[in-house]
Amino acid sequence: MSKQSITDMATNSNEYLPLELIRGTGEVLHDISASGRERPWGRHKMANEKIAALYEIARKKGKVFMTDSRMESLQNCAGFTIYNLADDGRRKLAVANFCRVRLCPMCNWRRSMKLFSQVSAITDTIMARQDGTRFIFLTLTVRNVEGADLEQELERLNKGFSYLTAKSRNFAPAKHLKEHLLGYLKAVEITYNKKKNTYHPHIHAILEVRPSYFYTENYIPRSRWAAIWAQAIKADYIPSVDVRAIDNTVKAVAEVAKYPVKMESVANIKDKDKGVEVLATLHNATFGRRLITFGGDMAKVKRQLSLDDVEKGDLTHVETDNDKDFNVVAQILFEYKAGCGVYIC
Repeated sequence: MSKQSITDMATNSNEYLPLELIRGTGEVLHDISASGRERPWGRHKMANEKIAALYEIARKKGKVFMTDSRMESLQNCAGFTIYNLADDGRRKLAVANFCRVRLCPMCNWRRSMKLFSQVSAITDTIMARQDGTRFIFLTLTVRNVEGADLEQELERLNKGFSYLTAKSRNFAPAKHLKEHLLGYLKAVEITYNKKKNTYHPHIHAILEVRPSYFYTENYIPRSRWAAIWAQAIKADYIPSVDVRAIDNTVKAVAEVAKYPVKMESVANIKDKDKGVEVLATLHNATFGRRLITFGGDMAKVKRQLSLDDVEKGDLTHVETDNDKDFNVVAQILFEYKAGCGVYIC
């Protein structure tokens, strides 16, 4: 991207303020979160470079379809970042050129931050009602499958989950759950087993339930959950299920909300042919498919808070905090230096 294009983006990020754009100081980017941790921009950008290289090979082999412009966006993803500077020295990301490709490690990191922030805001709103609402963390699995069967297994997972949660579905084994279920967050995750060359699709869900769910006569133990899930997916085996109560704090609930596509393991596959095969399988299986879904009360609160789409929405302003005391006085530009793994002003 040209220097003029970057300057134009900086100007458009705050059209009402004639801000100075600081560049060329040689400063290395250190983006520190509110919790005091450094955000690993360089690590995710290096993973992005590896995935982009695999995509290029996959395209040449005809294994995935991606337009030239889409490919260019992936390769240039987060090539620069522009931060607003406050009068007290604080910084906040204002502009970055994210590609939004589903399997891009950089964009998935940003989606994970966004999901965490949204779940925090949603659960904070729900808990503020002080009506005793509780949350449980549920993991629903199926057996590992070959790459050729991955899409079909994802369909089975989603259909099974709808049997558990959709009020419109007549599924007797889940009737008791639905009486206590208020809302949910569903995240479909796929992990790759390098040793067996198989894929493990599964669901992580946060369930918002009435306090009465935890009464002895209403509580569903793990063994019962496994039996219900087996019926929902029509399995001839008892699948592995994990269910646990979450401490009723906003942070505890949000901590389990992580974006489900993690591509670093694929990026680090040494055999490029194998890496391309895995990438193509994941690309084709997830293309056009929603992996993150809010339902019931959690979806309602999300709309009330005017939170945009985690998967397709803005990846620059991923945190829901509204800092009215952030008085912008200038902007600073950092550009990624390939081979160094760092961003430098």
